[in-house]
Amino acid sequence: MNPDILDKILRAIIVFLHVEKLGCTNSSWKRVIYGPDVAALKGKTTKGPSQHVPTFNPVQVPGFILQHHSDVTLCMDIFYVQGHPFFHTISRKVQFRTVAPVLNRNKATLLREIKPVVAMYKSRGFNISDLHANMEFECIRNNVLPSRLNVTAANTAADNHVSEVERSIRTMKERARTTIHGLPSKRLPKVMIQALVYHAAKSLNQFPAKNGISDTISLLTIMTGRANPNYNELKLEFGSYVQVFEDNTPSNTTTSRNTGAIVLNPTGNA
Repeated sequence: MNPDILDKILRAIIVFLHVEKLGCTNSSWKRVIYGPDVAALKGKTTKGPSQHVPTFNPVQVPGFILQHHSDVTLCMDIFYVQGHPFFHTISRKVQFRTVAPVLNRNKATLLREIKPVVAMYKSRGFNISDLHANMEFECIRNNVLPSRLNVTAANTAADNHVSEVERSIRTMKERARTTIHGLPSKRLPKVMIQALVYHAAKSLNQFPAKNGISDTISLLTIMTGRANPNYNELKLEFGSYVQVFEDNTPSNTTTSRNTGAIVLNPTGNA
């Protein structure tokens, strides 16, 4: 393309993006269009000041919620994404979702995944009175007492599912599929698939559920005590390519100061 035409196009884009305040120097518009120079980041980045991690003060569950919704029915199932199995639960009325990757579907695995979910609800003042699942979970009936296990009594495999959890699985798969088609990658590694499914569940938990137990408090706040995040600080999208600082010892070598990485999920401690 003619350099003059290319220059005009780039300048028009800059004006459209309202970044004309940066000036018309080559370094300014190149940084806006292409981002910072990766080689410069790898060679010049220095360690910044450490951020203070604030003390966690959990938000208490409002009394009216525990008064009217203390007994919870938990629905659960196993589903697959790209051939990888996940254990999934969603509670009636509360509608909080949990998801965890699993290696298999045997009894020990099911119990190992159910126990921390039940403990989380108890820690927030809820009581899991009923568990709803398909026939696959019949083997754990005596291990989940005093919670009552109700399994589907369907005549066909197609009907052997709990409706609430099936709708939730469909919703999370839609979110995951949408995110995948927004990524430049054609293939995703296992660790990225697992993070993607977790990201889909967490995104749904960050808002009050429609027809849920609260119109103003997010599911994540109700079940974890964490206040809603400052969405103005969430600057990185899932799957974005970034450069992260790597503190090398010794630091007077030519080793890169940055490492290329893919954004997955926030750690929650920063």
